[in-house]
Amino acid sequence: MGTRLVLAALLLSSAALAADRSVSLKISGWHSKGDLLKTETAVRAVKGVKSASADLAKKELAVVLDDAVASEKQVEDAVAEAGYTVGK
Repeated sequence: MGTRLVLAALLLSSAALAADRSVSLKISGWHSKGDLLKTETAVRAVKGVKSASADLAKKELAVVLDDAVASEKQVEDAVAEAGYTVGK
C-alpha cells in the first residue's frame, strides 16, 4: 500500500510541474496561405500541441504545447515533415 501512495504522489507532482509553454519559430519556405495551413495542420497533429498559429508576414509560427507531452523538437520535426525549414 505504501508503494502505491508514493507512486501516486510522484505522478501528481510531475503533473503539477507540467505546464503549457509558448514557442515562436521562424519558418522558411512559406509562400502562400496554403503553406501556413499545411504547417499548422502538421504541428497540431503532434500529441501535446494545444494550438498553432502561423503569420505569413512575419514568417513565424506560434505554438502552445504541454511540455510534459510534447517537445519543441517534435514541433520542429513536424514542420520539416510538412516541407518547411525552422530557422535558428
